[in-house]
Amino acid sequence: MEVETIKMIATTYEGLEDVLGRELMRMGAEDVDTDTCRVTFSGDKYLLYQANYELRTALKIYKEVMCFDFTSKEEFLAQFKDYRWSKILNIYKSFRVEASSKSPIINDNAEIKAEITKIITAYFNEKSHKTPPHDTQNPSVVIVIELTEDNKCKFLLDSSVESLSHRGYKVSSVNAKYDEVYSAGLVQLSGWKANTNFIDPMCGQGTLLIEAAMFAYNIPAQVCRENFGFFTWRDFDAEMWQDIKSSTKIRIKHNGEFAFKLLGYDSDELSVKAANQNIKKAMLDKYITVEKSAPVDIDAPDGQNTAIILAPKVDVYKQDETKELTATLEKLAKKVFKGAKVWIHSDYEDLPKAIGIQPTKVAEVKFSNKDFKLGLY
Repeated sequence: MEVETIKMIATTYEGLEDVLGRELMRMGAEDVDTDTCRVTFSGDKYLLYQANYELRTALKIYKEVMCFDFTSKEEFLAQFKDYRWSKILNIYKSFRVEASSKSPIINDNAEIKAEITKIITAYFNEKSHKTPPHDTQNPSVVIVIELTEDNKCKFLLDSSVESLSHRGYKVSSVNAKYDEVYSAGLVQLSGWKANTNFIDPMCGQGTLLIEAAMFAYNIPAQVCRENFGFFTWRDFDAEMWQDIKSSTKIRIKHNGEFAFKLLGYDSDELSVKAANQNIKKAMLDKYITVEKSAPVDIDAPDGQNTAIILAPKVDVYKQDETKELTATLEKLAKKVFKGAKVWIHSDYEDLPKAIGIQPTKVAEVKFSNKDFKLGLY
């Protein structure tokens, strides 16, 4: 039986495209190509399922159904009128259409959505005098239509539906800083190879520590998640899905294989409580230790250490707060973690000047439309 080759798109945050591309290549993806906030690749259905389950830095995985050029609105719509919608839908499977257009020919997203929905309902009404439910809150199939400036259309299926940043281990979101995908990206951008102690001195709800632990122990990113979009597709292969889960379970490392410490600290008691709740839900409480402590009072453990400091966002108009923060960061880099690899993640452009250290490596990333730098000090 010939295996179908599928073209796919994985989306991510700006600055994490190369990290995601490397993850995909390690999985065996072919034709891997990076662009802003996305990576295109190809593989089979097994890879589609595996990418959703294991990728740490992907936000969503889309399956390409069709890609074509068009020169008019009529030509664009004709492609969908000719499509056999029973391949992906039936009258019992609800659907939703999402559209994004930069095309000068047809650029009204609401119009595109309405036209495609109309075509689908007409298709089923003609065949069975019944139509599948549409525009529902929790649809079985999410259809995505992307139109580019040069009048190219991609017809995609959203195989994730809910963002892959929702891992399923968050019990509490007190003082949430960054989501799971972004945090996993920072761990990998730092180049940490799970060969030193890992320390987060401003850990908030513990997301960075959890992602570091899952990376160190080779735990699939979505081990706590219960649902994916492709579960409700007509061609869902439950046996293949179970095989993927079983094979990844075998590859999880045991405690003795990672001989270093994962340590988190926060000066806020509610944050410490939230972090420990999330860590317990992720079933990582025997691997990660989180304690209440001001950053400058931390006693770094013996041995080799890697610290990633997620500095609070800076308001340059609040000069006293900025000065206090940079003094803390300077003490962490020069004294508390002296001799360690110290990465500081910050949106403050003048940070190197303020703490008197120039970073030896810098990675630029973007989260919630705000620019950050992750620098090695």
